[in-house]
Amino acid sequence: MKKEQKKAWWRESRFGMFIHWGVYSRMGQGEWVMYNQRIPVKEYEKLAQEFNPVRYDADEWVRIAKEAGMKYIVITAKHHDGFSMFRTKADSFNIVDGTPYGKDVMTELARACEREGLKLCFYYSHVREWRHPHAQSLEAIDPNLFGNYGNFWDYPDEQRKNLQIYLDEFDKPQLRELLTQYGPVGILWFDTPSMIRPDQAKELVDLVRELQPDCLINSRVSDDDSVDYDYLSLGDCEIPGIPVGTDWETPMTICTWWGYFTGEGNEYRSTRELVRQLVDIASLGGNYLLNVGPNGEGEIPDEAQQRLREVGRWMNVNGEAVYGTEGSPFATRPQWGRITVKGEKLYLHVYEWQNTIYLYGLRNRVNRCYILSDPNCSIAYRQSSTPAREFERMAIELPRVPPDPYCTLVVLELEGAPDVDQAIIQDESREIVLPANKAAIHREAEGSRIKLARTGGIQNWFCSEDWLSWEYIVTQPGEYEASLLVGTGPKYRKWDYGHEVIITIHGQRLACLVEEDEALANEPLTIRAGRIRLDRTGQCDAQVRASLINRKNMKGLLFWSLQLKPVDGGQQAEI
Repeated sequence: MKKEQKKAWWRESRFGMFIHWGVYSRMGQGEWVMYNQRIPVKEYEKLAQEFNPVRYDADEWVRIAKEAGMKYIVITAKHHDGFSMFRTKADSFNIVDGTPYGKDVMTELARACEREGLKLCFYYSHVREWRHPHAQSLEAIDPNLFGNYGNFWDYPDEQRKNLQIYLDEFDKPQLRELLTQYGPVGILWFDTPSMIRPDQAKELVDLVRELQPDCLINSRVSDDDSVDYDYLSLGDCEIPGIPVGTDWETPMTICTWWGYFTGEGNEYRSTRELVRQLVDIASLGGNYLLNVGPNGEGEIPDEAQQRLREVGRWMNVNGEAVYGTEGSPFATRPQWGRITVKGEKLYLHVYEWQNTIYLYGLRNRVNRCYILSDPNCSIAYRQSSTPAREFERMAIELPRVPPDPYCTLVVLELEGAPDVDQAIIQDESREIVLPANKAAIHREAEGSRIKLARTGGIQNWFCSEDWLSWEYIVTQPGEYEASLLVGTGPKYRKWDYGHEVIITIHGQRLACLVEEDEALANEPLTIRAGRIRLDRTGQCDAQVRASLINRKNMKGLLFWSLQLKPVDGGQQAEI
């Protein structure tokens, strides 16, 4: 089967269940309890003697996932603690041979998934492990931590560790078992590649391709782009602000922790947040892999079940606007919500219900407009163009009906596939966002490495000769505050700051310094540059140049977007 064909089911699904479950669930302190408490291997192994999930019901789990609208399940076959949740000959520390339960939960789950038409997929931690003496730990990130968060209390001598031994003695035999004992596997979901060499990662990929050619592999198998994978796994709970540009998935937790946790501070996301995360991700062309953490007896917590039932009720009505859709074809996303597309239909996911919403840049004629939950409820609309036909605008008069508490769907039936102007057009929110993925990249430095990263930002910007530019359409003149959004790194790493940036907007020049702030780790940092004035409607241009890039830590300038926010009331353009 061709690579694109074998991903068809995954693209159609859009929504899956992640399950973090293991012997650690017995303690109710999350899946990282062994590392966090520095539990010696011999002590941790005793947990297996108490692990007896007698309330585990594979059919019930699959029913919960299916009723939530999920199409596939990814379950932790082996997490970082080294305990195998399946029958394996590689080691006795597994649920069949090492616990009072004594049964293979994966066999039951595979049968239940097959009966209900869900794809069964396996999570497998292939480099980081706290039980095996040859699993990696060494990766310099902080003087107080052994980099890969490995087991340095039992195995302190990093020089004696040989990852190839671990791969050959443990990973490969277990992957062979997972891919031959449970029927078709939808995804082999690898985690934490750390310092695995590309050739070593390729050995694992080749084994999966040999045993199950149709099984998908996520990008966490290796950090090296030369290693073949099928789709990109973003960071944990990471939702990008712009399209990624490839097949991708966000792993997300339904609450604070991934594994079962009974301590303080384990807050559940609201149903509204979960639905809107699903919609946000679908509107960018991605998949939403939502995690639950069953307890030590094998039950999915009641609060998680409640949230999933509520999401499922929404999906029963609106799933057409999620399953099998593509991301928004528009250059920017509207302030009132999100957009997905399927065939000749546009789905407007309206977050903020109001009298009138506007859609800019749609060239197709619209044949019909209605609410998805009530197809008989037709909606009035008007399509128009500016006198000079610089852009098209559609005004949609929303009816006075009680909107959905999470997200209301408005459907546009078009003449033909969507034909959308890719110009950046200022909408009624009056904000103008010039994202990295819409910039023209001018590589003028010798040996330039600047590029658009697979997550949508500009990376490898080391040379001041390189620069970015945009063209966009102003509809509402006025005074604007200009800001840059730039990348930050984990708190435990020093990051590059001290860049000097020049912004030119329609002939007006602003200078600013990208310096450290109290930004959250891995969150974009906002750098205010100053005010400019846009005096007329129509075509406008902007440039971002770096007069100085600090290369001290070799991260360069990580750029996400240039944003213009209105300062005063401005003027509403008439079309």
